[in-house]
Amino acid sequence: MKSIAPALLLAALASAPALAALPPHYQRQAEFVAALGAAVEVLGISSPVDSIILSEPDRFEVKAGNCTLIVTIVDAEDKGAAGMVGPRQFRAEAGEKHCQ
Repeated sequence: MKSIAPALLLAALASAPALAALPPHYQRQAEFVAALGAAVEVLGISSPVDSIILSEPDRFEVKAGNCTLIVTIVDAEDKGAAGMVGPRQFRAEAGEKHCQ
């Protein structure tokens, strides 16, 4: 009976959800999706997005027709406790659109 309790404890710990950083390609995908969402809010339905270019780390250039928009990825203020692991918490902030 004494060996069942530690075994149950280990099984419970092993089945708990783990928080880990996303693999780089999934993290980049999440950033692109957030940038697209922020751009669509500013550009509206009348200007469909033609391209999204990662011009610098955390900086996307979104083109829609003759308009260009810069979207910046910003870390969330509430990152949790120090030393916590998990996916990067961020938001996308769109700048002003510039049309030619």
